[in-house]
Amino acid sequence: MRFKPLHRDASDETETRPARNPAVRRTRTAMSILWLVLPSAFLATGHVAAGEAGANAMDRDPDPVVDETVATEGELFWGDGHHYRGGLKGGNQMHGRGTHTAPDGEVYTGDFVDGERHGQGVLKFPNGDVYSGDFRVGAMTGRGRLTWANGDVYEGDFTDGVREGRGVLERETGGTYTGDFLADLRHGLGHYRWRDGTLYKGRFRYGRQDGSGIKQSPGGELDFETWNDGQLARAVNVEPVEHCALTIAGKPWMFTDDTCINGLAHGQGLAVALDGTAYILDGRFILGRIVRGEIRDLELGDAP
Repeated sequence: MRFKPLHRDASDETETRPARNPAVRRTRTAMSILWLVLPSAFLATGHVAAGEAGANAMDRDPDPVVDETVATEGELFWGDGHHYRGGLKGGNQMHGRGTHTAPDGEVYTGDFVDGERHGQGVLKFPNGDVYSGDFRVGAMTGRGRLTWANGDVYEGDFTDGVREGRGVLERETGGTYTGDFLADLRHGLGHYRWRDGTLYKGRFRYGRQDGSGIKQSPGGELDFETWNDGQLARAVNVEPVEHCALTIAGKPWMFTDDTCINGLAHGQGLAVALDGTAYILDGRFILGRIVRGEIRDLELGDAP
């Protein structure tokens, strides 16, 4: 698979979705001679399909002319401009530590296994973006750090070349997102902190705020917010309600309802922890005690 830099407008807080990296179509249009130069100056020849590119540009013809000499170090040249220097296996297969340079200027330095990028490595894209971290069978998979040429940085989980799992995205504009990703987009539970210190903890769906969350201003004021595909649908100030006291797991909560009795939460509705860590959308309360409802935690905890 060939990896392309992930491009987006750094000022766009909704993060428009970049195109996923397509698999390289491996068409064999012509044959060229592959020269293998060993440290001992021994020369051998093999075949490689011209015009192939990317992580698997070094795929060989199904019936190559293979020299069985094993070399720990060597150098490969392709007719289309690809170049490799490093460990070899079977005479003409990249294996071990090495550096592969593509004609467009893309450079990978790191581990190879049976001709594939596999293990730890650094991939430098022609436009200045840099990825360092894990590779699995040619793809950026595992833990890694991607630094864009514009100054944005992502550190976290990757799957098949895209951000997927748990990670931290620091924008050059000053915003920081920490949380879940899916298919290169913020998706799941996450925390977004703006440059001015405003913090939002809540749900994201395909790059946009969607669902419920709590926003905390730089001064500490809290608002419970409900979002629909990036649009704010509802906002409720979070503050103590003296005539509807509610305590859950030793923490004070906010609950408002006309049916509260004797200063205690009583009835059905929204409840929010006053420290902004959790909420209950549609709970049932009797005399200050919860009898039904799902407590939804907004703290990230350990990565899934």
